[in-house]
Amino acid sequence: MILDKLNDEQKVAVTQSGNVLLTACPGSGKTRVIIHKLAYELDQLANTSKKKIAAVTFTVRASEEIFKRLNAMGINSDKIWSGTLHSFCLEWILRPYSCYLPELQNGFSIADESYCDELISSLKVKYKLKPIDPVNMRFDRNGNFLETKIIQKRLLEDYHSILKRKKLIDFELILFYSYKILQDLPRIPQILSKLFKIICIDEYQDTQDLLYAIISTIVRAGNGETSAFFVGDTDQAIYSSLGGVAKNIEQIKEELNDLPIEPLTLKGNYRSSQRIIDFYRQFQTQSIDIKAVGINAKTKGLITLNNTIDKAGIVEEISKLILLSLDKGIPEDEICVLVPQWWLITSISKKLRAVLPNVNFDASGLAPMARNRENIWFKLSRLFLTQPSPKLYSLRYRWAAELIDNFRIHTFSDLTEEYRNERSFLRLINSIKSNEIEGIDYLKDCFDQFLNIVGIDYKKNPTLVESWELFFTNIKKRLNDPEYVIPSDIQSFKSFYREMTGVVINTCVGIKGEEFETVIAYGLLNGYIPHWNEIFSGNANEASKKLLYVICSRAKTNLHLISETGRTTKRGDALTITSELEAVNFKYDNV
Repeated sequence: MILDKLNDEQKVAVTQSGNVLLTACPGSGKTRVIIHKLAYELDQLANTSKKKIAAVTFTVRASEEIFKRLNAMGINSDKIWSGTLHSFCLEWILRPYSCYLPELQNGFSIADESYCDELISSLKVKYKLKPIDPVNMRFDRNGNFLETKIIQKRLLEDYHSILKRKKLIDFELILFYSYKILQDLPRIPQILSKLFKIICIDEYQDTQDLLYAIISTIVRAGNGETSAFFVGDTDQAIYSSLGGVAKNIEQIKEELNDLPIEPLTLKGNYRSSQRIIDFYRQFQTQSIDIKAVGINAKTKGLITLNNTIDKAGIVEEISKLILLSLDKGIPEDEICVLVPQWWLITSISKKLRAVLPNVNFDASGLAPMARNRENIWFKLSRLFLTQPSPKLYSLRYRWAAELIDNFRIHTFSDLTEEYRNERSFLRLINSIKSNEIEGIDYLKDCFDQFLNIVGIDYKKNPTLVESWELFFTNIKKRLNDPEYVIPSDIQSFKSFYREMTGVVINTCVGIKGEEFETVIAYGLLNGYIPHWNEIFSGNANEASKKLLYVICSRAKTNLHLISETGRTTKRGDALTITSELEAVNFKYDNV
């Protein structure tokens, strides 16, 4: 039954034993394969087996989608773990074994992302760096900074001295310390290899070198007991400037000490028309022939390029294209407007709402909540901002389990027996109501009711107080930041977690993995796509090709590209059309 709805390529990938490197082209059913691979491997486990199956994802949203789909298939996912690499390291390496690492023996807390950003900003002022000057925060496998510039290295030494003094570790230290534990204590990767039958790694091409090091250490220690299932597409590797490394099969095989690894490919595209595919294949770096096999394979659709419109006319142009799709019967949530940089989301969405008052828009890519997903109050807020539903039950159940454990760790005691299991915990959350209409007031009211019922005085616990203050301070900062312009009412807070219900406005990074009938992308200009950082690093050609590949491959049928005029650098130099797009020889449609 697990294999019934898969094509031949997908079946081979799902049933292949041992280590696998799966190249999954856009629209080829990558997520479907991962879901069914997890289900298939789960089915192979004996009922009495204590082994688990892991799926390491690039984003939290991707891991949550896995549980949603497994739940929809009626599969019990108790033996499946899914989350980001940082979550994997925290749950399975750092928290259980940090006591063996001298650097962490006296305890640690996860540094809030906003705190780290502000600290780096203040240190840039101290070291007389510009706000836009990049600082490479990553470590190599020996614990050395990958940053090569002298001033930036001094800044990092200062930064880590402050973190150490406060017993904080940031996301980069999570990875490095996890790898160090695995290297210094060989028994631990052996334990993990006995625990996990298989580790699936999604979007491997966009992750750091330390991911390969951590996963391969566990796989090697198992001597065949644990296998790795790498899934990705090097043509969609758009995070190289942030440390993403798209290793080839020989490099991955070397990581695994020459353990055999089977290369497989998914070439059938169920998403896009062949015309769309033929267009974005011009940005390919791999010579994989992608064939449209979906119901819209032969649909002509529209592919347009507007490189003459002034930036002042962008909103009118995008509005026209949205109405064109709506007039064809395309649902609002099947239309996506892509902005080149996140800070443009709020301004364009506000203007589009004014011009098209009868059209719904979903610009929920900008959350008012703090970005540190390890903050216990962030975790609790998720439960109060989502509604109980069969679709979300499995996800909310896992959130509840995580919180029960987190409150035990923070308070050094269990919750009362009445609320110690996930179902009773969720019943309590669902029973709490608030009449507050402002998001912050609503959350504080719900939190206070919850804490009163379970008998926790958070003010007596310094770590809970600190995380409380960080959580709400960061919300206030974001609400008051003119670059965000996020509504403060509770319904807007809740909208971050609901399903997309209107025309989506997001960045090309934010919608990676998504698909839409119509994609409208503007700001396709050198300096935006690719970013100046890529241009200065000499990686502009490859970076822009991969970004354009990702942008264009989101479209099912219609693709509208805009390289507007009138935008300039701070110095006043005109921004020009992205070179790789300008070089394309294609007969565009007129609208």
